[in-house]
Amino acid sequence: MKKKIFIISGIFLLAVVAVLAVVFITRDEKTSDISIDINDTLPDGNGKKATVILLGGQSNASGCSFDEYLKKNVSKEKYAEYENGFDNVYINYHVTDSNVSGGFVKCAVRQGELGERFGPELGLAEKLHEQYPEKTFFIIKCAWGGSNLFRQWRSPSSMGKTGEMYAYFDAFVKTSLQYLDSKNYDVEIAGMCWMQGESDSVSKESAKDYAKNLKKFIKDVRKSFEEYAPGGGIAFVDAYIADNPSLWTYCDVVNEKKREVAELSSINTVVDTGSLVCSEEPENEPDIPHYDSMSEIKLGHLFAEQIMKFIG
Repeated sequence: MKKKIFIISGIFLLAVVAVLAVVFITRDEKTSDISIDINDTLPDGNGKKATVILLGGQSNASGCSFDEYLKKNVSKEKYAEYENGFDNVYINYHVTDSNVSGGFVKCAVRQGELGERFGPELGLAEKLHEQYPEKTFFIIKCAWGGSNLFRQWRSPSSMGKTGEMYAYFDAFVKTSLQYLDSKNYDVEIAGMCWMQGESDSVSKESAKDYAKNLKKFIKDVRKSFEEYAPGGGIAFVDAYIADNPSLWTYCDVVNEKKREVAELSSINTVVDTGSLVCSEEPENEPDIPHYDSMSEIKLGHLFAEQIMKFIG
């Protein structure tokens, strides 16, 4: 019975994220010029250094882990810290049309998909706050459930039309950076964290082409934001997808391609997500394509451990 519930819930969630991706794509195909609105939420930076971290990908990046289970699994003091947010770590995010920050706010809970959810930004912010309490960080998160690299995130130097997700991501990040410039921050992008690949693992062809598409994507991200790059360049921190061939048929191929790309540069790296648990939450109806609450926090910690190597 439990196995049946797992299968049904998995199929349902895959259908949901597929619909979300299609909605996003349909909207952007009708828009010739992408316009991003951003609210004025920050004080003047007075020349203070702003360390920026980009965050992109699909649902485990946008965030589908349940806030209610996070609250159950940590102490009251820790949850209050998560709920109040981190004074030196801000985020501007767009993960669904109904969950958009509209500007930079303190990184806290409920900044993921589908209502009361969160993503890896929370664990990332926690570690940055602990290690660098005197620094100011800005996370720019643009991610979308069910989105793929071979078409929707396809970057300009790849064959074919630039993907709608890449185009929106590029505009969203540029608008966010321009806003930080306007507030007199000294902006530097330390790196990008990337949690994606599940949608590319469902066909042999897209899995086989993952390294080729990812190399182009990284190249174009670095080129697009090169004026904000530190001396060593913008780091790229990837993450393996879950080793679950019942959901992600060619997960082993995608992960091997991620490893190949990580080895191409000293500022490329990939985190091992093998210790993370694809969810048994909520009880009796597990959301198996997504990490459970504590694993999503740990994913953020893993990203932080890598990105901190590139923070000056």
